[in-house]
Amino acid sequence: MKIMCGFGVGINVLLDIINKKIILMHKLKHCSILYVEDDPITQENISSYLKRQCKTLYLANNGKEGYDSFVKNTPDIVITDIQMPKLNGLEMAKKIRKISVKTQIIITSAYSQEEYLLKAINLHLIQYIIKPLSIIKIKEALLSCESYLEEKPKDKVYLSQDLVYNTQEKELSKINQIISLSKKERALLELFIKNYPSTLSYESIENNVYDACSSKNAIKLLIKSLREKTSKNTITNVSGFGYKIHLDKNE
Repeated sequence: MKIMCGFGVGINVLLDIINKKIILMHKLKHCSILYVEDDPITQENISSYLKRQCKTLYLANNGKEGYDSFVKNTPDIVITDIQMPKLNGLEMAKKIRKISVKTQIIITSAYSQEEYLLKAINLHLIQYIIKPLSIIKIKEALLSCESYLEEKPKDKVYLSQDLVYNTQEKELSKINQIISLSKKERALLELFIKNYPSTLSYESIENNVYDACSSKNAIKLLIKSLREKTSKNTITNVSGFGYKIHLDKNE
């Protein structure tokens, strides 16, 4: 009888693990992934799998292309090789970390030397995968993004003590008075909140807020308009790059 109970408990634990993995893989369907790999065969094999697992897949052939794509598209997850032309994967990841602490970064490499591993530690990676790559290795690495995938958005985001954005109702209010937002103002505010505390580049704002190409002047006018409805200090300029939002840390 005890054996049967133990067996039953084991089955339940296994089922819980399987169900959790299924849920996490389903959540990946709402994420965007940037895959940076200079070997065309490896890129083709892995990207064919990744395309089926995420909402949007961006591809790059070297670190410079990868960084430019990140700035432009702000993907949720980055998978990158190390040894690549123009900019290696670790240097690219280092640059990404300067503008985003939330992005999940997975490194793939044929090298396991201590030098690379020590550099990778400071980048707060999700996983460091030793090549050759396999679908199983990539899948397990994606599942390691568990905390990011399970993070639930808050219903209310406090820009200040009395300025609140309701993510469900999509309403901005100050002391319970609704502040009217245009479609683009709302899209921009939600983009800032989604990527907080990262800095948003002009390219990222253009690609996510506008349906067609826009100018820096148009973006600046939109920022100015949103500042007037929030406060001057809510959105600040990061010289030569873009903008970032400041939320009330006490809430």
